[in-house]
Amino acid sequence: MTAFPANIKSMLTRRFALIAGMLMLASVTVSACAVQETNTYPVEIFSEMHYAQSFRMQEPPRLAPPADSVVFVSAGDASQVLDVPDKRERKYDPAVAGNLYRVNCSVCHGDLGDGEGKAKRHLISDESFYAITNGTAYGAPPSLIDSKLEQDVMVSFVTSGAIVMPSFGKLLPEEDIRDIVNYIFDSENGLR
Repeated sequence: MTAFPANIKSMLTRRFALIAGMLMLASVTVSACAVQETNTYPVEIFSEMHYAQSFRMQEPPRLAPPADSVVFVSAGDASQVLDVPDKRERKYDPAVAGNLYRVNCSVCHGDLGDGEGKAKRHLISDESFYAITNGTAYGAPPSLIDSKLEQDVMVSFVTSGAIVMPSFGKLLPEEDIRDIVNYIFDSENGLR
């Protein structure tokens, strides 16, 4: 049998140990990430607890209804109970529309619609994401009071968004967007 020099023997031992370690690691990884067919995702490390039969043991105790309780049948006739207003026929309410404007628009356009919202300094900053990406800072949010857009155009604009303005069509229903635009153009109770 041929004897290997000490440095080659040491190198072969290290390689063998490395290969054996990698094989052990691979077998542990494969067994830890086993494919589980009963859960939501094809590969999971831990199964989801709420799918396990033993999960009910971990829930707090449930209270049974009182023995003499009666099932609730109705609070009136069906025409009163099932009378749900149609959203398309919803009437414009300046208080509701003003609150929608305050929550969704005033942070950029300001409480008065003059473009002086709290986020203005971040939008026009030279260190904003827009400025870093495009090489120049974004201009101030436009004044909604001085806007020359028509109502239908503004509804479309708010729905689809702009350069840094989010697309509110994904965030709000069309009725809420129309209420906000009506509030912007409202000369008695709104911004104008």
